[in-house]
Amino acid sequence: MMVFYAMATVMIVSVIYGLGRVLLRATPAVQVSSQRLNAAIYRDQLHALERDRTIGVISDVDYETTRSELQLRLLDETQDAGKAATRSPTYFWTPRLTFAVVAILISVGGPVLYAWLGNAGVIVGSETSRRPGDNPQILQMVDALASRLEANPDNPKGWAMLARSYKVLGRFEDAEKAYLKAGTILNSDPELMVDYADLLAIRANSIDGKPLELVNEALQIDPFQPTGLMMSGVAAYRRGDFALAIRQWEKLLTVLEPGSSDAQQVAADIAQAKTKTDLKP
Repeated sequence: MMVFYAMATVMIVSVIYGLGRVLLRATPAVQVSSQRLNAAIYRDQLHALERDRTIGVISDVDYETTRSELQLRLLDETQDAGKAATRSPTYFWTPRLTFAVVAILISVGGPVLYAWLGNAGVIVGSETSRRPGDNPQILQMVDALASRLEANPDNPKGWAMLARSYKVLGRFEDAEKAYLKAGTILNSDPELMVDYADLLAIRANSIDGKPLELVNEALQIDPFQPTGLMMSGVAAYRRGDFALAIRQWEKLLTVLEPGSSDAQQVAADIAQAKTKTDLKP
């Protein structure tokens, strides 16, 4: 077990060191998306989940449940890169601040998600895992970001990104409070709207109500918002409206990379929904 932790620590430090050299050097043309790095972390968790099912660590029911939750978060990070490139730059994110947040996501995001999905015991056995919220270094970094925003609260994008950081760390109540401080941006940015909807769905353990309202509003602004389409389809599927679920997921396929793992999974979901209607796959 000590060998495992040593190897994991070396890999994490190596990755953070490499990112630090890229992010902190004076090269303004180079930009690193913390969201895409976060998506890579989520994909690693999905692969680990698939391995656990293969070796019989988790049941098929647990696999399907956690895979669906993980997929919702993945889709938010797999939007077309060209679309992201056209957005206005966010000057709140200096290279140093970006490096700090990315370091949090890399060093904590994977273990947090793995523990949240109920698989931490596979790694540590009967040992007691240390919760990320108990790590003073992580708390210091997140609190520093929060303090910066408290001193300069007129920064909707900053509050939204703090909310996402809290969400990754599993601090859902703090994430919701941060989102509420983002102000009217939650009424106009479809990406943030669906992320906030996802947060509310996690807290309520249900997509119905306010989360689904936010998803529908986001899709009115951007009818091809990936996470919104997925969540809308899931809600429709759960209430038995399989035709709507199929339409939403077929629309989702048009914005996913053909042949990607996400596209393949959505296609499988569509086929499953069609078995419950008069439509044939």
